Amino acid sequence: MKRHPSRQALGLAVGLALAGPPSLLSAQSAGDQSASELTNAGALFLLLPVGAQGVGMGQAGVTLQGRGEAVFWNPAGLATMTSSEFALNSANLVAGPTTAITMFVPRRGIGVFGLGVYLVDYGEEDVQVDSTFVLAHIAPRNLEYLASFATSVAGAVTVGMTYKLVQFDVNCSGNCTGLPSGSTALTHALDIGAQVTVGAGGALRFGAVVKNIGFKLQVNNAAQADPLPARLTLGALYRIDFRPVDTGPGPSLAIPDSGKVGLQQAIDQVDLRLAADVDRPWDNSAPPEMRLGLDLGYHELIRLRSGYAFTRQGLSGPTVGVGIHTGSIALDFARTFVSGTDLLATNPTFVSFSLIF
Repeated sequence: MKRHPSRQALGLAVGLALAGPPSLLSAQSAGDQSASELTNAGALFLLLPVGAQGVGMGQAGVTLQGRGEAVFWNPAGLATMTSSEFALNSANLVAGPTTAITMFVPRRGIGVFGLGVYLVDYGEEDVQVDSTFVLAHIAPRNLEYLASFATSVAGAVTVGMTYKLVQFDVNCSGNCTGLPSGSTALTHALDIGAQVTVGAGGALRFGAVVKNIGFKLQVNNAAQADPLPARLTLGALYRIDFRPVDTGPGPSLAIPDSGKVGLQQAIDQVDLRLAADVDRPWDNSAPPEMRLGLDLGYHELIRLRSGYAFTRQGLSGPTVGVGIHTGSIALDFARTFVSGTDLLATNPTFVSFSLIF
């Protein structure tokens, strides 16, 4: 089924991909340039959050571990995966849906290997000379192909790396003279990250990642190439484990001994995780941004999340989320409360589904 987003949305698609004036819309009076005004970089779609677990915690994901979603926040978090995982992540941009599919396989004594693809599909738009004559139909999209490896070093330290093939495609039908068609831009990038766990029971975890380090995104010639939105992110997470309070002898608790044991075992599985991330452009061209999040839950069975992102790029605002993990299935939801921006639809919902085996 064909979608027909607004002219503004299509201009945004090109701006997200190229971060320059949307020349693709020359037949449409150049369209909207708001995305190119956000930052001087190419492939701005790489800055969009992916994954409901991290988004639910206010986009504070640099210390995320044990799940394939970590590949989009800090690949070092993949090293703690103990089971294979297939995952599907989706969300909504103002111009169309985003979809990420990943697959990760751990190998004992070696590390975790994985592959993935991330698609931002902007739908189809008519290129018109005037209000009555349609010149052509174009359908732009961004693609990111990923290959990752992560492993543990000296026990408490994990490291990871993700190679990315970044691509901007435009499918064109009709009179496409002067309009891009096919793979119009292609480049390569790396994410390199590390995590360190310290404290009793690994309650405190630090993370660091450099993302989108690579070649410029070149469309027509070198003079028009734009640097990728490389960023450095630092973060920490502290886990608080809950324990029952001993009230001493007496009838106040009114729970049989067997019940006390069950209650203690249940409470032992409840924990609260507090996370904070700070990131900035790798070239220090803009002020740092902060993200705060919390995650309360019973073991991994059910998690309640919330947070706030103090960011630019139209992504600031509070978030809430919930995660359910039962057997071999994990399902996470998150919602970001933004009032409609150049990058996201109003109050977008993020959904992540994982099959663990």
